[in-house]
Amino acid sequence: MNIEHIQLKGQLSEAKSKYKHLDTEAAGLIILIRTLLNPFEEETTKLDIEKALVQFQRLQTIILELRILKEKIQKLEEYFGK
Repeated sequence: MNIEHIQLKGQLSEAKSKYKHLDTEAAGLIILIRTLLNPFEEETTKLDIEKALVQFQRLQTIILELRILKEKIQKLEEYFGK
């Protein structure tokens, strides 16, 4: 096995690990955003829009990164014939 092949295997493993971590973080953010934007709140003025916005911006960043990682993983898996 050559060095390049081993490096690509390492990149694939690292990308999968990072994808799982970010996917879990995204799921947590979705739950948090739903909690902050509780539709059953009696007064809409009590909703914490600022916190929800910050969390939503982080979620947007994560989703963009997940899309990039997904593409990278697919390309690497194609290379290895998986």
